[in-house]
Amino acid sequence: MRRALGMRSVNLPQPEEDNSERGYQVKFSVKIAALAAISMILVLVLASAVYGKTNSDPVTVSATVDNFISISHPGSVSLGTILGTGGSSENSATWNVATNNALGYTLNISAAGSPAMNKGADSFTDYSGPAVWSIAATDSAFGFSVNDNAHYQGFTTPGTPIQIVSSPNPTAGQDTAIFFKAEVGASHLQPSGGYAASLTVTATTL
Repeated sequence: MRRALGMRSVNLPQPEEDNSERGYQVKFSVKIAALAAISMILVLVLASAVYGKTNSDPVTVSATVDNFISISHPGSVSLGTILGTGGSSENSATWNVATNNALGYTLNISAAGSPAMNKGADSFTDYSGPAVWSIAATDSAFGFSVNDNAHYQGFTTPGTPIQIVSSPNPTAGQDTAIFFKAEVGASHLQPSGGYAASLTVTATTL
C-alpha cells in the first residue's frame, strides 16, 4: 500500500523592513529644525544688540512770564466854578488797571501839596474823614471818595500814598472811579482865583 503523502505548511521568514533610511530622514529633519531655531535665536540676539540698546537724556523746558501792570490816564479833572457866596462842586475820573500778576495789585493816591488844593498861600482845608461829607459854614474843604461810596477823606502828608484799592486777583481791566469835591461854607471868605491839586494815582503789583 502507498502511504499518502501529507502536505505540511511551512512558515517562511518575512524579510525585515529597512528602517535605516527612515531614521536618517527623521534625524535630518530634527537637525534642520534645530539649525532653524539656532538661526532664529542668533537673529534675535543680533537684532537686540543692534536695535535694542537705548539711552535717555531727560530735559526740562522752562519759560518765564514777566509781571505787567498798566493804568489808564483819564486826564485832568475840572470841578468847575464855586460861587463866592459859598457853594460846592464835584466831579469824577475813572482809572482802569490791568495786570497778569497772580497776587493782584493795589491802587494808591497821593498829593504833592499840603493842603492838597491850593493857590499860593490860599488853600482849601483837607477834608477830615473818611466820613459822610459835611463842613461848617465857616470852613472850606477839599476831599475825595472812591467808587461813590459817599464817605469822603482828605490828604494829609504830602507824597504819602493812601491805598484806595487792594485786589487779590489778576484782571484784564478793572475800573476805579474817584470822586472829588470842594466846598466853600456860606460864612467863609475864600479868596478868588484858580486853585489846583497835584495828585498821583499809582498801581502796584503785589
